[in-house]
This record gives sequence, structure tokens and C-alpha cells, in this order.
Amino acid sequence: MIKDNSIFNINNLLKFCLKYKVSLMISFFCAVLISSIVSLFFMEEKFKSSAVIFPTTTNSISQALLIEDNPYKKDILEFGEEESTEQLLQVLNSDMIQDSIIEIFNLYNHYKINKEDPYAKTWINLAIEERITFKKTPFNSIKIEVLDKDPNIASDIANKCLDLVDSAIKEIKSQRSKKAFFICEERKKDLEFLMKEVNDSLDSLRNKGVIYGEVQVERLTEQYAICLAQNNKRGAQILKNELEVISKYVTEHNLLFRRTIEIQEELNRVQNVCDLIKIDSEYELTNMFVINKAYPADKKSYPIRWLVVFLASFSTLITTIIFLRLFEMLNVKKNV
Repeated sequence: MIKDNSIFNINNLLKFCLKYKVSLMISFFCAVLISSIVSLFFMEEKFKSSAVIFPTTTNSISQALLIEDNPYKKDILEFGEEESTEQLLQVLNSDMIQDSIIEIFNLYNHYKINKEDPYAKTWINLAIEERITFKKTPFNSIKIEVLDKDPNIASDIANKCLDLVDSAIKEIKSQRSKKAFFICEERKKDLEFLMKEVNDSLDSLRNKGVIYGEVQVERLTEQYAICLAQNNKRGAQILKNELEVISKYVTEHNLLFRRTIEIQEELNRVQNVCDLIKIDSEYELTNMFVINKAYPADKKSYPIRWLVVFLASFSTLITTIIFLRLFEMLNVKKNV
């Protein structure tokens, strides 16, 4: 039968540990001592503050309240779905919010990062990634977590993120809404100019006696028939002359009149769009429901000293066993 000398055999491992128990105990107690000192005096304590929010379905007052028969109308009191959550996460992780947080809380100084360092931006980004996180929860909400050595600053940063979300979204949308408003205003000017041209042409026809077009033709034809029936030749001739003038321009008048209606309808639509854009720019609803605001923590969250000591001691013990076993195997080979 082949004898198993592997250290992975539990019996062999126990015998090995008993054989080198003094060395293992020394390394274990040294690891406990050093890790305890490091965790107590060299690891910075950090406090965690968190806030929880749900996205809304929409923050547009015009889309939610003012447009009738809107197929995209959404309930302003309804929680947003997964897509809304993902969009809100993107905004929270944007440079706009990060730069604002850095400036408001002077994070370069707070994290002791030299602004003159050529890699200062990289260091501040890494520091923020370690301390400020935005996570989607299983309930489709967003949890904002901030770690900091000062519990008040941790809660202030978390709550400030809530304030900056609406500002960031408003800034992003305002760039697009300004362009849309400008386009609508330019279209309004074009339509007003066209309306003026059409009205000038109608005024010219009115000066020629064409005022109501088809209605005039109908009434004059009726009167012309009456004059003929009464044998009023002079009146019939006057009416005939008027009919000849009106019939010459009635088609043009009708086309111009219909054109004024079309232009006015488009003007009304463009004006409605301008009004809605203006309302959404000046008045807006919040983009989120705040479930929990952040408060200063009364107990540190990092480091967990017992866990640091345990992991350091355990890893040191395993490393010592491996090195002792390697040393033993080398000695065996030398003696052969």
C-alpha cells in the first residue's frame, strides 16, 4: 500500500502543525498583533450614510397634465420602471454631478489630493469610486451610499446628490428645449410672413369687390334671376357685370382664403408647442420619489477590525504552513 505523505491529507496536516507548533504560534500571534495595530492606528475609520430613491415616470407637466388624448400620457404619481431607473443611474454617474460634488465639498482638499498633480483627475475619480456608489436595488429603486471619515460630510454628500439630480436633468433637457423653442419661433415668423402676404393678396381682391367669394356669387346670381324675372334689364346688367368681375377672381379668392385657414391652424399648433416648451422650462416636477434621506451615522462602517485581524491571521497561518512545507521538502531533497 502506498503511503500518502501529502500535506492535504488531514492527518498529515495535523501532524505537520504539531511538529511546527511553535513556529506557527509565533507567526499567528505576530499576525494578530500587527493586524490589530494596523487596524487600530493606520486604517482610517469611515462612516456610511445612504439614501434611497425611486424614479418617476415623467417630470413633464405638459405631457402629464396639459395635452389631451396623449397616447404617451403617464401618471405623475406612479413609480418609474426599470428603464427610468437605468436613466436616473446614468445621470447620477454623470460628470456633471461628480464635478459639482467635487466643487461643493472641496474634495481635492478633503481627500488630500494635490490639484497640481498631473494625475489629479485620475486620483479624485478613484477616490470617489471607492467612497460614493449608486446601486440599483432588487426593488427597482436606487441606493446612494457614501463612505467618509466625517459622518456629517457623508450624509451631506448623499443628500446633495438628490438635489443635483433635478438640476442636472433640467440642464440636459434645457439645451434641447432651447433649440426646439428657437425652431418653433422661427417657424412662427415664417408663417406670420406668409399670412401677411396672403392677406395682402386678399385685400387686393377685396378692393376689386371680391369679399365673400362663393357667397357673393350665390347671392348675385339669385338677384340676377329675380331681375330677369321682373324684366329689370338695367338691374340685371349691373348684376351681370358684377358677376363677371367676381367670377374672374373667385377661384383665386377661395384658394387664398383656404390658405389663410391652413396657415392659421399651423400657427396655432406651433404656438401650442411653444407654450408647452415654455411651461416645461419654467415649471417642472421632481424626477424622483425620495424614500429615505441620508443621516449622519453614529457608528463606523469601516474598517471591521475583527474581520481584518481574522483574515490577516488566517492568511499568515496558511502562508507559514506552505513555506514550512516547502522548506521541509527542500531539505529532504538535499539529504537524498
